[in-house]
Amino acid sequence: MLPPVTRYSALVRLAPPDCPLFEDDLDTASLRTAALQSLAYYQSQPPDQPFILGNDSYTARDLAGSMDFLARFLEAPPPTKTWASAFCDAFAVYQSVGVDLNKTVLFSSYYEPAISARLVKNRVYRYPLYVRPPDLIDVDLGLFDPAYEGARISGRREGKNLVPYPTRSDIDSRNELKGQGLELAWAKDPADILDLQIEGSGWLDLGKGELRRVRYDGNNGRKYRSVGQYLIATGKIPARTFNRKAFLRYLARHPKERQSLLNVNERYVFFRIDTSTASASAYGNIEVPLTPGRSIATDPKLFPKGALAWIDTGTMRRFMVNQDEGGAIQGPGRVDIFAGHGVSAKTFATHLWNKGKLYFLVKKKN
Repeated sequence: MLPPVTRYSALVRLAPPDCPLFEDDLDTASLRTAALQSLAYYQSQPPDQPFILGNDSYTARDLAGSMDFLARFLEAPPPTKTWASAFCDAFAVYQSVGVDLNKTVLFSSYYEPAISARLVKNRVYRYPLYVRPPDLIDVDLGLFDPAYEGARISGRREGKNLVPYPTRSDIDSRNELKGQGLELAWAKDPADILDLQIEGSGWLDLGKGELRRVRYDGNNGRKYRSVGQYLIATGKIPARTFNRKAFLRYLARHPKERQSLLNVNERYVFFRIDTSTASASAYGNIEVPLTPGRSIATDPKLFPKGALAWIDTGTMRRFMVNQDEGGAIQGPGRVDIFAGHGVSAKTFATHLWNKGKLYFLVKKKN
């Protein structure tokens, strides 16, 4: 059995001859926008805060310097065919160990859905979305032991103990949160709520052109489990025909099974409505606006927040910025690409499932 991957073993530094042929298939303006957002994040951190890449340690000051260098480089970039030598000369390059000897990484995508909802319950809109309960407690384990940096648990107090928070089944089937005034809005389909919870943020379509931004505001700490993968594993939907339409079609045709199937995913996400001037933007785990096509989500226990990355999926070769995380994005072999919102974003996100390679870059120390 292979040893567990840690933040010290998740990345391997490459010798200059082993650097990939860096290319970029997207506009440079979007990359510069994403770089400036990470620069703002690093500048908000203590200058000496450490960030680990393989066996090397960098500071927030170092990573801010990387993003500043990149932003300046992109002000008047040379032809992209010369990027490979420019980046290999300026940056130390690290590759993810992935999930096998070939360093394979699986790439998926996420977007911001808009679900039909109402602020008052009625016969059609009767499935609640909940705000964060006041008794939900989040614990950053890294505060207790640096070995657990990036790891978190959630629960609630019971006497002198912290115990696990109720599951999706407890909340949706046994109504453990009912009657506490925690209902944020009401949806007409529980599958829509699950979709919004998986994506992490999105919009409520309240009818007559009114949209409200909802943002992630914590989860019950339970492990994420894919309902779709469960349907495949149990033979309810063949793997070769599985997609979102097939998933929704199965739920619609089996209404008596629907809630029990959704309960397979014990994780439950809570939301808040955002009516601020920042409501137009999606935010990731470093609290900066995400850039469609440039921001990625990875496992924060393994990879440095905010850092510059490069991906190669065969169909995409581009620079990315590590600005988010996701409940299903765990380990050194998973990356989720933020697609934005709208029809094209949904189409991209629901169809991307590619294998490839993942690299991180940090400007070399002088």
